[in-house]
Amino acid sequence: MKKSFTLIELILVLIIMGILATIAVEILLKVSKNYVISKAENRLVFEEDLVINKIAAKLENRIPNSVIATECNATNNGCENGDVKGFISIQDLTENNAYKYPVIEWLAKDIYSRRGEWSSSLKRIVPGWSGFVDLKKTQRNANDDYNITIPYSNMSIIKQIDGNWTEAWGINGYKNVFESNLSVLIFSGADGRGAFNDINHSYGWYKTMYPDNKAQKVFAIIKDDINTTLNNATIRVKTIDDTNDTTVYEGFFIVKGADAIVPVYNAATNDYNLTFIQNYYPWKDENYTDGNSSLLAIHVVQFKFRQDGGMMRIYLCMQDPKVDVGNNQKLTICKEKVVF
Repeated sequence: MKKSFTLIELILVLIIMGILATIAVEILLKVSKNYVISKAENRLVFEEDLVINKIAAKLENRIPNSVIATECNATNNGCENGDVKGFISIQDLTENNAYKYPVIEWLAKDIYSRRGEWSSSLKRIVPGWSGFVDLKKTQRNANDDYNITIPYSNMSIIKQIDGNWTEAWGINGYKNVFESNLSVLIFSGADGRGAFNDINHSYGWYKTMYPDNKAQKVFAIIKDDINTTLNNATIRVKTIDDTNDTTVYEGFFIVKGADAIVPVYNAATNDYNLTFIQNYYPWKDENYTDGNSSLLAIHVVQFKFRQDGGMMRIYLCMQDPKVDVGNNQKLTICKEKVVF
């Protein structure tokens, strides 16, 4: 009867146990790595959802015909420092030239004053501006000078809300946003996308770089108390830059400034941070370096935008530089969103 292991059997057992232990360790390491990657992926997906939805929310309030793509070199801090080489209308952006234009800019509708404020006497919210023009009551004073009637609008509400906004951001001229041309009027145009002649003679983009650039479609509100009642306002408006080719449309927007999204290169991680900039005024010869900035996203590896018909397409890729998914590749998630 056999009562003990031979040396060979013992060695074989140890070898088999070693093999099994190695396999078990590899499985545990792989499970642990997959858990770390999965957890990081969920976190990155959540963060990217927040960022791309925030970008979409900002772009929903754009004047569509005002959107431009701006040329600068992000890898040498050119974009961050406002070293702009040129710009084009978003409509002229193509797959072949998109790489040259990493910054997107647009004029923003004044949504807060449009929502209005609560009236304790009426027990309801009174809007600041309706967006409608009564063409029958429009009076032309000169080529670029009009008296227009805008039903269901209250200029004092716009002045108060926008004044509070600009004061909070420390912007000069907040005491009267109309006299200082911080809040201006832009007609909606024939298709509701903003009055548009051409991008160089419409909104005043980059006047310092291009002295011939005009703000011929931006109207200063030079008199806001011709006739103001609770549900009706007649105001006097005149273009910032003179032109003999102005048109009054049945719709308008109150605009409180321009917004921009600017990529800033991060050499340490070889990716970009996205900065959101607001509260600057192209018709006052300002660019995005004059605005108020806030961090929008970090570790961005791609940020692309295109206009397709009346829609904006936003493509965003973000990475986690601390998570390696293999072959020295960092965890990267990409998302695309359409903004109407």
